[in-house]
Amino acid sequence: MRLLQRSRGGPRAKTIRQAERYLLAGAEEARRLGHNYIGTEHIRDPDGSAARLLAQLGVSNDAVERALARWLPDASPAAKIDPDALAVLGVDFETVRERLEQTFGRGALEHTRSGCLGICPRLKLALAYALDHAADAPLGDEHVLLGMLNVPDSVAARVLAELGVTLDDARARLDAEL
Repeated sequence: MRLLQRSRGGPRAKTIRQAERYLLAGAEEARRLGHNYIGTEHIRDPDGSAARLLAQLGVSNDAVERALARWLPDASPAAKIDPDALAVLGVDFETVRERLEQTFGRGALEHTRSGCLGICPRLKLALAYALDHAADAPLGDEHVLLGMLNVPDSVAARVLAELGVTLDDARARLDAEL
């Protein structure tokens, strides 16, 4: 693996851009769940090549969803604004909404949860491994899956381990396809 052989200069810009789409999708999932971080548990595409690879290993999307739900039982959407509580303080919620939309555009209040999210170190490591698995090929879902399995203490790897998926099995199945 090149991961341990990389120079201290960091990954090439081209490879970083390849991982951005996974981070953006993960951020959307994290916000949907009301989390303030992006972890390996947020990076998945039920219609992608990793899902097909998991299906070949006998793991369905529903099984992954159920297993993730056991790991994230406290996941809940972000708190809602209570207009009545604001009224007690003398703040008219609708006036605030109108002013925000005049200044920042329609739906501005709903987009306030789009602030910066932390990226878990295990996700960073998993994406670095994924880039190594991809080598010079474009980064794909299957590489990200292998990268996550390379980080055994990540939530994704633990969930997949519960479902019987190992790095060796996934790599062997992927190699058989190629």
